[in-house]
Amino acid sequence: MSMMEFALNDVACTGCIGRIKRKIQQTDGIAKVKIVSGSGKIQIAFNEQIIPSAEISRRISKLTLRIFD
Repeated sequence: MSMMEFALNDVACTGCIGRIKRKIQQTDGIAKVKIVSGSGKIQIAFNEQIIPSAEISRRISKLTLRIFD
């Protein structure tokens, strides 16, 4: 199991961060997503054999852009 952390500084509200969390949790290979309180960051535990970290980064970026559209 691998772990990565993303800073979502461009996402202003906790509701938006919560929506990103819920969406990314639905991805195959993602085991756990945790919002780090008060920091604007999320931590993601995932299986690198199912989904590479680059794909997670791409999906987070895409979700962040979609929230502001």
